[in-house]
Amino acid sequence: MNSNKIKDFLFSVGEPIYRFNQIENAIYKDFTTDFKKIKNLPISLREKLSDNFRIISFDAINILTSTKGDSHKAVLKLKDGRLIETAALSRGMLKWSICVSTQAGCPVRCAFCYSGRKGLKRNLSAEEIADQVLFWGAWLKEKSLGEISSIVYMGMGEPFLNYENTVESVKIINNKIGIGKRHISVSTCGHVPNIRQFARDLPQVNLAISLHSAIDEIRDKLVPLNVKYPLDQLSKAIRDYIDCSKRKIFIEYIMLDNVNDRSRDARKLLEWIKMTHQKKYFTVNLIPYNETGKNFKPSPMEKIEKFHKHMTLAGVETTIRKSLGSDIKGACGQLALGN
Repeated sequence: MNSNKIKDFLFSVGEPIYRFNQIENAIYKDFTTDFKKIKNLPISLREKLSDNFRIISFDAINILTSTKGDSHKAVLKLKDGRLIETAALSRGMLKWSICVSTQAGCPVRCAFCYSGRKGLKRNLSAEEIADQVLFWGAWLKEKSLGEISSIVYMGMGEPFLNYENTVESVKIINNKIGIGKRHISVSTCGHVPNIRQFARDLPQVNLAISLHSAIDEIRDKLVPLNVKYPLDQLSKAIRDYIDCSKRKIFIEYIMLDNVNDRSRDARKLLEWIKMTHQKKYFTVNLIPYNETGKNFKPSPMEKIEKFHKHMTLAGVETTIRKSLGSDIKGACGQLALGN
């Protein structure tokens, strides 16, 4: 929802300012998506608002649910006809993590990821990003499935290549919807300048680095942005980020069989972490590869466990992430549309 346009409209028709507060509470706190259902507004004002504005800036054209019911994926049609995807993921207790997209398509074109296959179509506005959270809040409420507990910027697109809108959407989600900054995570493939800027702008928001290899020759092929910002530059930026924010970094590492899952790869990752900063500032998330139609295979679980053991014995906090939503193409790397 574009709050500024609503506020200007209310002023133009002579409505008192408290009406704006009533509207924002209904939308951001109660997840109301229809002006006509905001009962504490006069009927005439509800009709005027309905005639002139939309609360949600896109239409949901399909919603898929995983067989276990712990994942949902929505295909959304933007006002210009572009399609994006967003997901709601749960690990239990009726708490949901919302995975939002920041771009239609993606310019980075990571080798293992669907999202960038057709390149970048356009950036999303701050409104379009935040509206994904409003959409899921309303949908979960309607289905009595629980509440939103966290937000992850890990959907379609590279958030730091749409930096201003990403930051503004975080502020909307935090200040208006009420999700705490430490329950919001933004992932980047390694855009060095904006890693430093992020530490100044949003130091309490979690930062995740989509790393996938600590060997430049391998990472160049997996994450093409590494050619512009290689691992030594990324290391220095992360060191500056930690010194500024005093916050931990989350390392995302997709496990690809015989590509980045060998003992040598684990050693190089450990060396890179030690070069960057103290080990206490890092958590490594090992992510089983989800099928995206490329010539990759997921690492066998025994390899993942061996990699995990290597890191933990060296004193680096490491987890093996359980994939959610792979049967509806809603898992890591599978959000695909952006035409």
